Amino acid sequence: MSEEIAESDIEELEDRILLIADGETHWLIEGEKYLSAMLAADDYYPTPVICYLYESRFDLMRDLDEDVILNSLWAIHPGIIGRLKREEHIIIERR
Repeated sequence: MSEEIAESDIEELEDRILLIADGETHWLIEGEKYLSAMLAADDYYPTPVICYLYESRFDLMRDLDEDVILNSLWAIHPGIIGRLKREEHIIIERR
């Protein structure tokens, strides 16, 4: 890549929460340092939370890096996802 990315752009990319979901379960992929704040909703966490929603677990697994073990990721309780939706703090993108 010939263009340089500004330091503020890099920080902006790092300061996000990224979830993946298969329609039943949501897992945290990025933003572990904000996990407690997002769960408790009592401290700053970057919004909107981005969630990539896959049609099936099979589709999700095909898109994951080989070194990512799904069972090692934090699963997010459905009640937290519901709160994020009610507060309009989540963007869900179908994959």
